[in-house]
Amino acid sequence: MRKILLPLALLPLLAHAQIPNGGFENWVDQGGYLDPVGWLTYNDIVIVTPGGWTATTVEQGSPGVVGAYHAVITTVAVPFGPIIQGWISAGSSSGNSGFPYTQRPGMLTGQWQYGIQPGDTAQVQVALSKWNSGTNSTEPVAFGTLEVTGSLGTWQAFAVPFTYISSETPDTAYIQIVSSIDFSAPVAGSFVKVDDLAFVGTVGMSELAPMLVSVFPSPASNILTVTCSEPGDLQLIDASGRVVLRSRIASNTATVDVLALASGLYTYQFIPQNGGAVVVGRWAKE
Repeated sequence: MRKILLPLALLPLLAHAQIPNGGFENWVDQGGYLDPVGWLTYNDIVIVTPGGWTATTVEQGSPGVVGAYHAVITTVAVPFGPIIQGWISAGSSSGNSGFPYTQRPGMLTGQWQYGIQPGDTAQVQVALSKWNSGTNSTEPVAFGTLEVTGSLGTWQAFAVPFTYISSETPDTAYIQIVSSIDFSAPVAGSFVKVDDLAFVGTVGMSELAPMLVSVFPSPASNILTVTCSEPGDLQLIDASGRVVLRSRIASNTATVDVLALASGLYTYQFIPQNGGAVVVGRWAKE
């Protein structure tokens, strides 16, 4: 787990770049629940139970650290139904994840409180990408992740540093926050309160992370092979920004079963066990 906390007094001194509705001041009434403007949630999920049920996993909290409101992201147990992961992702209400962004920040900062149930983990993920018109595909530019367990009952600053794997200038930024890291086995009651999100700092064009990992073949249908110079955790992230597979890679060569995944393009993230630079790339499932 990588956790970087900045003194609250330091944050106003850093150069902030705007994240749409990063302070969660603007909300829209969707008819029965509120959604933060510019963010995607699972609030529109309707579970078929006696009488029906809406899974409100993101709610408006008050007051905010800065301003009137903050976002509360909670993993919710549906009566007579499944447990729904608390999930929020920067994007438009039309279903498109990410937002236009053309800078190279050093980190994502914000403030949070949390209460994570035993056996569960919350996560903040950020990424920058650029559309390659030559290959007609989206290519990763930078990535960052922060995981947390336990409880924090007072507002505290956090930071998620970017690891750059490309010298390109991005055109899109992604932010995802989940109260339960494993969407297939979330733990009801885990929550994260978040506010005052901003990108800060600037990273030069030559500050790149070494590629320590190979993930192949691409595309693959049943099994992919991972080679790495040191142990770590492999994550596969789908087009909506959700982590759909996590695998501990304990040796220099390992295989991962991907038969259950849907066809499409995925982003892989390899987090070295020793806390070194995170490696990010693209992988296709056929």
